[in-house]
Formats: sequence, C-alpha cells, structure tokens
Amino acid sequence: MRKLSKAIIQIILILFFTLIVIEVILQVVYLNLPQAITQRMPQYPERYGIQFDTAHGAREYPPNEVVYFEVNQFSGDLYQVTCLSPKDALPIEPYQVSYTRNEHGFRTPELNQPDAEIVIIGDSFTAAESIISPYWEDLGFSTVALGLPGSGTVEQKILLEEFGLPHNPNIIILAYFAGNDLTDNLVFHNLQQQNLTFADATHQNRSPLEYLVTFHLALFIRDALATPSDTACPYPITVQTQPPTPVAFFDRMVTLLALDQQNLENSDAFNLTQDTIVDIAEAANQANAEFILMYIPQKAELYWNMLNTDDKQNVVKQLEGNQLIEKSNITVDAISNNVLVQKFLLEQLAINEGFHFLDLTPVLQMSAENGTSPYFFSDTHWNQLGHDIAKETLLNLLSQVTLDKNTDS
Repeated sequence: MRKLSKAIIQIILILFFTLIVIEVILQVVYLNLPQAITQRMPQYPERYGIQFDTAHGAREYPPNEVVYFEVNQFSGDLYQVTCLSPKDALPIEPYQVSYTRNEHGFRTPELNQPDAEIVIIGDSFTAAESIISPYWEDLGFSTVALGLPGSGTVEQKILLEEFGLPHNPNIIILAYFAGNDLTDNLVFHNLQQQNLTFADATHQNRSPLEYLVTFHLALFIRDALATPSDTACPYPITVQTQPPTPVAFFDRMVTLLALDQQNLENSDAFNLTQDTIVDIAEAANQANAEFILMYIPQKAELYWNMLNTDDKQNVVKQLEGNQLIEKSNITVDAISNNVLVQKFLLEQLAINEGFHFLDLTPVLQMSAENGTSPYFFSDTHWNQLGHDIAKETLLNLLSQVTLDKNTDS
C-alpha cells in the first residue's frame, strides 16, 4: 500500500513539474502562440508591447514594429464577441497586410517635412490594421493619421495635442465611430479620474490562473470540443439584397441604437463626448485649421431597417444584459425608432458649433443596398470597399473645404 501511495505521489510530482516546464516554455514563446489563446490573457497587451504608462497619458503601440499578417475568411472580431461561428465564414481571397509602424506606434509614415496638410485622429477604422490601402492614404500632399485601436475621442484628443497639432495642419479630421466611441470615452475618462492606466484596470482582481498559458490552452480545447448551446444564434442573417447579403452585428453595439434622444442626450457618455468634440473643434480653430467630424456608422445602422421582423426579434433576444450605457428599453420598435439618433445629435452639434460634419451613412447605405457590403462579414470594421468609399467621399468634401478656405483668404 505504501509503495502504491509513493508511486502515485511520484506521478503527481512528475506531472506537476512537467506542467511547470511546459508553462515556462510557452511563456518564453508567448508572442509566437495563436492569438486566439494569448488574447484572452490579461498580460497580452503588455507582452505584445503596447505602452500604457506614457508621459502624455494615451496608449502607444510598439514603436517601429514590422507588422505582417494574413487576412482570410476566418479573420474577424465577431467570432470572438458574438455567437457567430467560423463554420459560417464566407470565402474571401486571402491577402497579406504589411507595414512598419512609426516611432510612436502609428501606421502613418514619418513625414519628411515638419508640417502636414491634414491630421486625422480615430480608432481602429483609422488604424486600418487589416486593410491594404487605408482611406487616409494620399488624401493630401502630407497626411498624419493617428489611428489607435480601442480608443475613443477623449484619448484621441491627447494624441492630437501630442502628435498632431505640432505639425501645424490646415485640416483636422476626427473619425468618429458610432459603435463604441461613446463608451470608450467614458471608460478612459473614469480611468483618468482614478489615476489608473488600462493596464492597471486589466490586472485588478485577476486570478493567478488567468496568467497561465496552459490554463487558457485547456479552456480553448474545452470550448472547441463543447457541444453547441441550445440557445438559437441569429447570425448570420441574410438580407434580401441583390445578391443576398449575410450579416452579423456586435450585439453590445446594437444596444446603443435603442436609446432615445432624451436618454442619449442625458447620458454621461454623450455629454463627455460632446464636450470633447467641442474642445477639439476649438483647438482646431485656435490653430487656424478647418475641423471635420466624420461620422462612421456601425454596421447595424445600415442594415437594421433592411431586416425582416423575425430577424429583428431574434437579434433583440440576444441583447439582454448587453447594454453599453445606462438602462434602456431594448425592443425592436425602440431600435427601429432611434437608429439615427446619435448621428442626428452630432450633426446638430456641428451645426450649432459651426464645424463640418461628414456623414458617411448615405454612401455606405447605398453600397449595402446594392448587395456590396462595405464591412467585413465577420468583423465590425470596413473592408477595402468601405475604405475606398470613405476616401472618395472625404476627398469630395476636402476639395470644397480647401476651395472655401482659399476663397476666404
């Protein structure tokens, strides 16, 4: 009996130390592991090289990083944040994206001269990580695009002050994404109030297990082998365009569309966002630059009214508990009645404050209705067509703004 107990203890010790060795090896090769595993882990952003504790207070991606990756039918954030399954992936021609970040981690190249004609601030739409030709390429003789994934207007204002205004731009563009800029602003503002960085918040109340690759590898295998839930997934939804268009939305973004004008106007997130946009417009005015607020709708803003009643009801069933800001009455009618409220309020802000408002909704809507989606099927972002549409629309406005500015001078 003693021999058996001793043998069991020896096996347990061998397994334990084997796991330790495996974990050490996996931690050493961490950045070479599949992101489907590592992105689940709280240390991922720092291990990747994102700088949180910067002098100016905004985040920076790794300086001078050479970025290279492949985009294919299995790429897309909706596989991680919704019930959309990779088995529903639409075939696309795989392509490679490659570029080198500048010294502050932006995709935009360093300028050969101190001044820039155009400065653009925005989030992942402007960072354009998975796009070969971003919408801001070749807009003018010199463009500085300060795109930071996951950022909102409050953090982008810091980037403008630190890296944009010193270039003495003639035009400043804020690329505003209606899907999450409101809540990104509130999150960043609250961290500022608490004197915390994103890294500080990420590591709060974390279990040591969450930092182990072997733990997340086990979870990944468990999820891959799990029996599908009995809960019906509404995605993909097929919109009866010509040709038919399968779509999927990020549910937590769709909940924003249920907020009526009064609730949205009275929310902390909207008031913070509105004040920040006005501050940016004033900074542009003081710099003698034209200011353009470019409105980027979320995918559901284009497609909601193109869905049939059953599909709308199935989407709403997924939204319970997913409110982004404050409580709202999330029903089919609430979304249908308020789908344009955020755009309306920001357009009114532009009119009241006297700056340019570029609404990309109509041109993107036209493309969607023609059966050519400007968004990736499995992602919340534009595909190359979306970037091309945005660029053409922006160029048309820039030509008019430049003409008016020359006429006034």
